[in-house]
Amino acid sequence: MNFFEDLKLVYTKAIKDTFVKIKASPIILILPFIYGIIYAIGLFLIGNLLAQTIGGLVGFVIPLLTSLILSSYFSILSDLIYYNRISFRNFKNTFMAYFASIYSIYFILMIISFLLPAFGRNQGIYLIVSAAITIALNPIAESIYISGDYYTSAYINSFEFIKENLILWTLPYLIYLVILNMFGFDFFLMITSNSIVDIPLGENLINGLNYLNPLDPYNLKILLASIITAVYAVFRGNLYRILKGSTRRKRAYMGEL
Repeated sequence: MNFFEDLKLVYTKAIKDTFVKIKASPIILILPFIYGIIYAIGLFLIGNLLAQTIGGLVGFVIPLLTSLILSSYFSILSDLIYYNRISFRNFKNTFMAYFASIYSIYFILMIISFLLPAFGRNQGIYLIVSAAITIALNPIAESIYISGDYYTSAYINSFEFIKENLILWTLPYLIYLVILNMFGFDFFLMITSNSIVDIPLGENLINGLNYLNPLDPYNLKILLASIITAVYAVFRGNLYRILKGSTRRKRAYMGEL
């Protein structure tokens, strides 16, 4: 089986599973938008209530907020990917389910963020390094909520996964970014933001939401982009499970997934 036959096999299976899961729990389509609003409100409260009190420590508090929200979202995605359904029965516990794993990832990201400005004098090198980090560690969210990785193991396993599946994994990501770019979101900003943990949530999409005028056309654009992100997030989860548990040789031998 050549590469293109493998690509067709893998993507067909991932797309089919994605539609099945979304059909079973269509509420997933609006969850990135809802979680995004919760995150934006949390940032507003931190900026207005805590900034003057704790000053520079805000930079450590924001990852706490992000980790709580992502933990809840990842828990819901995990249920959907594994069981084809979403349950809110133990919703309050979802905020802590992956919290430690996510925050351990953010701790390393904070170190990276301190080092990246060293490339600031050369914008070209900065863009290349940032994009390389985003691509090399792109599946780190799935390594957390599907593989159960944390801290350095999440980085190592994500990099190993990308080495084995660079094109199959990155191609849908680039298509996703191009679609969002068509909606007016900055392609280069998204690929160099280093917000690799929250890619399935599209956390940065909620920026610019007009809370005072819900009928603002830009709000609709954000909602549509969030729905696209939800579809992509479910697709990513299915694709990760397919690729993580097999190789091209194994898929060729089996002839199907």
